[in-house]
Amino acid sequence: MEQAFSGIFAPVLTPIKDGSVATEIISESVKFTQACGCHGLIAAGTGVQETVSLTVDERKKIISGAIKAADERPVLAGVSHPSTHITLELAAYAETAGADGILAMPPWGLSPGNDAVISYYESLVEATDLPILLYNNPTVTVDLSTETMRRIARLENVEYVKETSRNWKKLAWLIEHVDNAGLASVFGTMDVLLPVMEAGGHGAVIPAPASTPAMRVYEAFQNGDREAAGEAQRAFVDFPPDEVNTSLMPAVKAAANLSGVPLGPPRPPYQPVSDEGQTAIQQWLEREDVPSLE
Repeated sequence: MEQAFSGIFAPVLTPIKDGSVATEIISESVKFTQACGCHGLIAAGTGVQETVSLTVDERKKIISGAIKAADERPVLAGVSHPSTHITLELAAYAETAGADGILAMPPWGLSPGNDAVISYYESLVEATDLPILLYNNPTVTVDLSTETMRRIARLENVEYVKETSRNWKKLAWLIEHVDNAGLASVFGTMDVLLPVMEAGGHGAVIPAPASTPAMRVYEAFQNGDREAAGEAQRAFVDFPPDEVNTSLMPAVKAAANLSGVPLGPPRPPYQPVSDEGQTAIQQWLEREDVPSLE
């Protein structure tokens, strides 16, 4: 592998003002993401970044803005789209803008079959020299089988695999037959960060502010302190808090707003977190000593 990404990669949350992307605030979102702790950044690529609601032009602005605002940490640019043509357009833009890698979910919308998904990644591999993170997120698009993911991981430049489900059997299979087999490094999510590391995985994709305790888990594990790693992992039991009766995206945006980053509300039709939910999030932020930009 030309690159060696590992650890905690944090999606840069999308600032929304009056229903539009507030490009002038992207740098503040990057600053907050880095302050919370991470080994790398993701731009315009995941569900918590409201990717499916963004136009191609908006995604390009977010990608370039994140790359310009980032410090020395690598930036992976999201290029997923229902259209292979637009995916390749975004990949070319990301490479020109200076991205260090590409994040690609399968195309969403019409539930493409395995052959169509594999063809999609084959086209992407042929179009870019950047390392690719295969991102399986069944809440946004199709749920890839382990064998399909292994087939894709065999493609040149597909060097990383992120499994979003909390299905431990699936994650363990991927670590054994993809990561340990030398095909691609496997990443999990916050709920299973420590088990993934213990099984031989390489990290997780976790948004700020949850990336703050995630860094504690990762660093404690790397230092051989399993007790401290286990204690830090417990932070995810209460995030998002039970009072937040919504998906993760509105919760992390609320957390950023409470931390002094004016990201605004979720883009409609998604709704902001209730007052009760915001109070619970504020308590979690204080308990986990999450940095504030206020």
